[in-house]
Amino acid sequence: MSEVYPSDNELLNLQTDGETGVEYIATGTAPYYVHFRKLLYRLLLAARRANDLRVYDEGGLDVGVKAGKFWLGTELISYAGSSGNTLADNQANVYLYLDEQGTLVTTEYTGFPSMAATPHVRLAVVATSGGDIVSLTDCRAGHNIAVPYAAGGIRRSIEAHASDDTLAVAESGSVHTNRTAAGIVVLTLPANAPQGTAFTFAVQVAYELRVDPGNAAIRDDCGQTVGKYKSASAIGAALTLVADANGDWATIAKHGTWTQEA
Repeated sequence: MSEVYPSDNELLNLQTDGETGVEYIATGTAPYYVHFRKLLYRLLLAARRANDLRVYDEGGLDVGVKAGKFWLGTELISYAGSSGNTLADNQANVYLYLDEQGTLVTTEYTGFPSMAATPHVRLAVVATSGGDIVSLTDCRAGHNIAVPYAAGGIRRSIEAHASDDTLAVAESGSVHTNRTAAGIVVLTLPANAPQGTAFTFAVQVAYELRVDPGNAAIRDDCGQTVGKYKSASAIGAALTLVADANGDWATIAKHGTWTQEA
């Protein structure tokens, strides 16, 4: 069922939209074209932010991207806009996005990357065929909305492990405990994790919880040896690790006693 309009009488009596400031043209207004231009001017002002980072067809296989800005954590990233971005022909899907440095990517054909592994702004999906663009789907909408929870911020996921597990980059930001364990649990960090990938570990039952870096190193004051795990067994011990630029893991928070594998 389609959305209904207000009644004709209501429409004819509307004067100004309070949210946007757009004024309706009163019946019998003259010269009409001047007031129409005023209406258009206000509409364009109200719609201006909707043009940020918009992908548009330039003809043939070329697309342009309007200028805009986005937040990456607490850093405001600017994109100056571009034109003449030539896409590959005969592609069912070309996934266009800006990476975390604000660089336009136009050569992704299988899907947008994982947001956890590759932070990015999704712009559009384009289909090409016969030297032309046959469809262009705007993908910016989801970046305008974040889902908070009552305590503020974005809710973290938490997983209780009863047995060994290897974590995935896509789980970045999550918390891992041994709450359901009945013995030693080994949690292995993902190999070659992108810089900034982060995990928190917490001991909730009095069994040893081991954090294994694989072929990397967990660097803190109890040791920095490649391939050695860190462990704790006292309830309340906690450890937060972040992948650094060298492929290792930096300890950014630690509570209780954690020791390195002998």
